[in-house]
Amino acid sequence: MALKNWNVCVHLKTGSVHLGQVGEESEELARCAALSKFGIPEDDDADPTARGIRVDDEFDVSPA
Repeated sequence: MALKNWNVCVHLKTGSVHLGQVGEESEELARCAALSKFGIPEDDDADPTARGIRVDDEFDVSPA
């Protein structure tokens, strides 16, 4: 399979935020890559203004 670019969006109560892109072969792998690149660990979640994916956030990836 060929590598594709995927847009990553996190959905918050205030609206959706585009976080950036990841490159992967499938949507499933893109979701894993998004968590790896944009995920905020619970123990580092002290800054409420930090952009990223928190444990309880909904997010999606879509082809770029």
